[in-house]
Amino acid sequence: MIKQINIMELDSDQLLRSLQRLAPAGTPRYVVAFSGGCDSLVLLHLLYRLQPQLGAGLSAVHVEHGLQDESALWAEHCRACCEALEIPCEVIGLALRPRAGESVEALARQARYQALAGVLRPGDALLTAHHRDDQAETLLLQLFRGAGVGGLAAMPARAPLGDGYHLRPLLDYDGAALRD
Repeated sequence: MIKQINIMELDSDQLLRSLQRLAPAGTPRYVVAFSGGCDSLVLLHLLYRLQPQLGAGLSAVHVEHGLQDESALWAEHCRACCEALEIPCEVIGLALRPRAGESVEALARQARYQALAGVLRPGDALLTAHHRDDQAETLLLQLFRGAGVGGLAAMPARAPLGDGYHLRPLLDYDGAALRD
């Protein structure tokens, strides 16, 4: 079931300004890394509303890790959400085989970003729904892991990825605001 989200009070102009600041001029396509969760659903809806102003194509990609019994249902949920908005959605299935002692979470993250990079054409921008709360959590986790000064760097709002860029345009948004 698709949860109704009231995004009317979210500032889509703030997102547009963020994209204009982060994305290189002439970005041909914005690709949303779409988990199907609340944060990425809000990002997808905001971009849907901004489509006429984006001046670029819009699509979504869902990576199905196959690690949970419900992963196929999540993939179908993502397809349905995108279909309702008439946004193309690609689902990429992964076959993860962690070795003994290997972190499944780290392996999944690495494989996910490799798969996401693979869908980018030259100049495309992959958008993830990381927000201010995720940023704080990342810093705290690095601190607790004993990271040095270099390891305490926050998630960048823009980074190269494959043939394009990885943008985090929601870093100025509060996570609770996205979920209310």
